[in-house]
Amino acid sequence: MYIYRIFILIFTWILASSVLTNTIARAVFGVRISYQANGNLLSFMVCLDNGRTKTLYKVLSKDEFVQFASGNWPSIYNPKRINLFEDNELSCGIITDSFSKKQSTFCFPADSLWKLRYASYPFRNSTEEGWSNNQMKPSPKQQLFLYHTYGVKNIDGEFFMDTSFWKLLRDVQNTQWISNYKSLN
Repeated sequence: MYIYRIFILIFTWILASSVLTNTIARAVFGVRISYQANGNLLSFMVCLDNGRTKTLYKVLSKDEFVQFASGNWPSIYNPKRINLFEDNELSCGIITDSFSKKQSTFCFPADSLWKLRYASYPFRNSTEEGWSNNQMKPSPKQQLFLYHTYGVKNIDGEFFMDTSFWKLLRDVQNTQWISNYKSLN
């Protein structure tokens, strides 16, 4: 009988200690740099991370990403409407035309992300050069750098996510970082 009580106490203790507390999910933003079926070179996404699982994935256009991350639009991904661009020291946000009062989004670092993958802009009507040392994909050393720095093994299918995403957006604004990336043959 004594062993039975000990067994019940141990079982109860294990059960009680394994109950998870209700944690608040936080938004995780990301970007994939590859040609999309809609003709875009970038695919943005957001999901909620509760510490155990990621749920409620949503693919975003660049404009939607800027609206959610700036806190301009209310959403489950940014319920407190925090300007994540200010928090991450990024040149992104919403501008309002003084004459028409029309709002427009901008995100200068995101406009440069295609350069990580391509040696030159992949569509016609542009002579802008990229930072990749191969025409359509980073060089092996550049790919290794992206993996070690941002955790992305395959630029074709993986997203730069969470803190790596924000770090990448900050880094592509840094001219020294750009020079270092271009020098990886």
